This record gives sequence, structure tokens and C-alpha cells, in this order.
Amino acid sequence: MNRKRPFAKPRGRRPVVENFDVREHLLDNATRLFSERGIAATTVAQIAAGAGVTSALVHYYFTNRETLLDAIVDERLAPSVGFVWSAAGDESNDDPFVMVGEFVARLFDVTGRMPWLAPLWLREVVNEGGMLRDRMITRIPFDNIKRFGTRIRDAQHADAVNPELDPLLMFNSIIALVMLPQASATLWNSIRGFEPVERDTLRRHVTALLLGGMNPPAARKTTRRSRTRPSS
Repeated sequence: MNRKRPFAKPRGRRPVVENFDVREHLLDNATRLFSERGIAATTVAQIAAGAGVTSALVHYYFTNRETLLDAIVDERLAPSVGFVWSAAGDESNDDPFVMVGEFVARLFDVTGRMPWLAPLWLREVVNEGGMLRDRMITRIPFDNIKRFGTRIRDAQHADAVNPELDPLLMFNSIIALVMLPQASATLWNSIRGFEPVERDTLRRHVTALLLGGMNPPAARKTTRRSRTRPSS
């Protein structure tokens, strides 16, 4: 019987010089440019110039744009998705608070090593007409998402999680809370009078917002009373 191998953390950085791989370097540069400019607005010549090679060398490794996009999905996006979503499929995470915390941690882990992931995901996967949307839709582990929702629902029935939350919308909320601020960080940071979005601050905010909101109303009331109780 073939056992499924656990998801390893996807690679997110350019190889060191002594192990330099031109193909990997081209993929890194292409994903960065696609996240910044969009796939439709990025030419092979720009990818080559950014990588410091000729267009002919890009075509040597990737025959055409479709081949390049397939490689980005297979070797960059799909491993990232597998690593993040495996938190929802891990049977050891029976506690929904632990599961959500692990999900958030993995999202921040992978977006920290792959800064291009959030803007590329929103631009080319989530956005209607995104050029990676059809490729990625078959790679999303919807069974894990269903298990995620089931665990939240079971915890609600046990009065352990806020019953007002929608189990599947919780999943979408996590993605939005982590990915959207990072995807729009450049715009936000350019607005005068606003503090830059710091990853550590965002992570604390997202974790507190999600885990605090998951607490059932009775637990939140108890917490508020304990905070406001005068010291003797």
C-alpha cells in the first residue's frame, strides 16, 4: 500500500549560488513579476531581463507561456496550497481552536517565504478572469475544506464554538484576513498618515480576531467579567 507523504514546506527562496539552478531562478523571477504586474501584462522579454538572461534561454526551459504557467502552478502554487490546506485535513487537530491557529500559522509561514503568493493569488486565482484560476481550481483540496467546516460545526453543537459563525465562511474569512492585507500592503503603505502593515502585528491581530470570535458568547462574557473585576 502506498502511503501519502506528508506535505513538506514548499520552497520559496532562490537557491544558494553554489547550487544555482537557472530554471528555478526563472520560475522565481516569473512568479514575482506576475504578482506585481499580472500575467497578461508581463512579457517573456521582461522575465528574461529580470533574470539577467536572454529570451531564448527562457524559451529553452519553457517552450511557451502555457508551459511556464503550468510549471508555476505545479511547482510553486500547488505545493503551497497543499502545505497550508493540510492543516484542515490533519486528523490530530480535533480542537477547532488548534486547527484554526495552525491554519493561520501555515498561511503566515508560506506567505513570509513567498511574498509574491498573496498578490498573485488574489490577482490570478481569486479574480474573475485570472489566468491561473482554471488551473488551480482542480488543485484545491475541497475535501479538507469540508472537514474543516464539519469540525467547526461539531464544536458548535458541543457549545465550544460561537454558534453564530458559519463553518465554511470561517474558512473564507481566514484566507481574506491573512491574504488581503498582504496583497494590498504596497497600496496601504503608500497612504500618508497610516502606519505600514507589519507582519507580526497582522498575525497577532488575525489570531486574536479569529480565536476571540470563535469563543461562544458565554465564554466571552466570563472573560470580560474577569478583566473588569476590581482587584482586592
